[in-house]
Amino acid sequence: MLKRGYSNLALRAIVLTLVFCLTAGPILNAADPESSAHTPRTLAQNLFQYAGDLSRALHERPSDERTLSEYRKALDAYGQITRLNTDTYFSAESLMRMAELQREMADAANDSALYQQAISTFRRVIVEHPQSTFVGDALTGIAQVYEENLQDLDGAAAAYRELIAHFPSSVMAREARAVLARFDVQLRNRPVDVLISADHARNAPSFDEERPRLTNVRNFSGPDYARVVIDLSGEAEYSGGREGDNRLNIRLPRAAISEALLGRRFIVVDSSLLKRITVRETDKTSEIQIEVGSLADYSMFRLSEPERVIIDIHAAAAGARSAGRIEIDRRDASHTTEEVSVVKPSGSAKDEVAARTIDSTPARPILGLPELTDPILPHNPAEGTDSSTTPTSGASITVESRAADTPIKCVVIDPGHGGHDTGTISGNGLREKDLVLDVAQRLKAYIKGKYPGVEVVMTRESDRFVALEERTAIANSRHADLFISVHANASPSRVASGVETFFVTPDRAKSQDPGKAPQEPGKTVAELMRPAVQKADVEAGGATPEPITASVRVGNRVAESRELARYIQAGLVRGIGAASPRTAANRGVKHAAFAVLVGAAMPSVLAEVSFISNPRDEALLQTSQFRERIAASLFAGLNGYLKKSRAGETKAK
Repeated sequence: MLKRGYSNLALRAIVLTLVFCLTAGPILNAADPESSAHTPRTLAQNLFQYAGDLSRALHERPSDERTLSEYRKALDAYGQITRLNTDTYFSAESLMRMAELQREMADAANDSALYQQAISTFRRVIVEHPQSTFVGDALTGIAQVYEENLQDLDGAAAAYRELIAHFPSSVMAREARAVLARFDVQLRNRPVDVLISADHARNAPSFDEERPRLTNVRNFSGPDYARVVIDLSGEAEYSGGREGDNRLNIRLPRAAISEALLGRRFIVVDSSLLKRITVRETDKTSEIQIEVGSLADYSMFRLSEPERVIIDIHAAAAGARSAGRIEIDRRDASHTTEEVSVVKPSGSAKDEVAARTIDSTPARPILGLPELTDPILPHNPAEGTDSSTTPTSGASITVESRAADTPIKCVVIDPGHGGHDTGTISGNGLREKDLVLDVAQRLKAYIKGKYPGVEVVMTRESDRFVALEERTAIANSRHADLFISVHANASPSRVASGVETFFVTPDRAKSQDPGKAPQEPGKTVAELMRPAVQKADVEAGGATPEPITASVRVGNRVAESRELARYIQAGLVRGIGAASPRTAANRGVKHAAFAVLVGAAMPSVLAEVSFISNPRDEALLQTSQFRERIAASLFAGLNGYLKKSRAGETKAK
């Protein structure tokens, strides 16, 4: 009997063990969606894998091929898991991924409502899963959206304080305290807050769905330069101009103010110029007043899809270095006969450029470009030239290691795309954002090696999203002498190949056809500078808009942009062409109103260094040697331009 009792106990133990393993297995493996196929999968696991597959498929395609409906499909899939709520881990992570997708959508659309949705979803992680490992990430996400995207001082400060309260001894808390200290300095240094007035909230007119809404006001400020961006839900008329010495007044007839903006105080990095932004709504007209320390020049223009109005402001003390007021003739596009270069978005990929070639083949020799006989000598900022580098096959270009002087003091390099904005993705998974960041870093090393006294600023040093308006503002606020944006091209045709360089001219941009909008490579929307930039200095008798032409300074800058583009293009054709002539086919120097170039106060160009959609070119672009060649080729063109500039100065003396 005793032996039989032991046998029964042993049998029961085995059965209990088997039951425990079968029921606990899915929970123990919940954190690993790719767990063994032999383990029974829960419904939450299956749904999570399905949602993850949708999200991965979305991000494996170029950003210009993603649609809002596909984002919503992935969001709905993650939402099913949170509604099911049978698995704490999967529910918490699903909320995090939903918030990240909503922030991506908001970045692409400049939509403050989507940012608020992302904040609400991050907040659900904290409230519904307070013990989750995602709480810290959610708090950080909330703080970043308030600080970086909405520029909401009070919202960001509250989020950072909450982060400190949750994790008082963590590295995150230490960084949060540093940010709060910076906020305190900003508030002490500016005489008044930058805010949206809530005075009219009680008497505001009833909301009309058909009216465009003012959804956000962003600013990028420096000591003597500021850019204010007015984000809108749809196309809206606008007018405005100077009021007195230190105020601009912009009016948006029929535009309503989003309730989320009422009473908001905005983060301003440097208040020596930008003092106060006040927004109010009266008689179905939104008015934006921008008060500054001293106003010398300003420019206003509109970009579309997403709709926004951009105001660039220069302080009086910086007038000598600023671009001058760039206010473009408002006359109807039909009044001009000048041919305009455009880049057309096309379906699932960037289309062939339909742009008039300004200078396909240089009319005169390009001075200062090195002979294509010696190997590329890449620069190491710390060690100078590495003469032991193995050259690639074929003739190459020499980059001198001897330091040289130049009147140029600051160059801004803009690696296109970044973060969720991948740009084009090749058939083998090469992402444009990674390629151009690598090339830009190599170009920076070449410039510092040859011109150690030149400051080289990158609009992004890592894989992060930077708004197009901010990239130009970085260059303007740093008083850059040159601005170079680096991109890779793409086409539905897999045989398309070659290099091309773009610049923008305000006089050409004014006659742009809104139906054929130029776009930033890899964007789903046209970044169009429409013919609405205007002068409207408000005097005692009222505003009187009048068309004016670009100033002499603007004309000089355009000429220099064209010349810089010409040198950059020649450098690419010669340098890349030494290794792969078809890859470097000369597609010419062209005009297109890329948003990242519009409003730049210095000579600026956008270089398309290869076609990532061409399988042969993509194989080359995957190699470090070819990327080095691209960077050296860009530098060869830049160096030739700088030598030309020095030669011109010497001759003038």
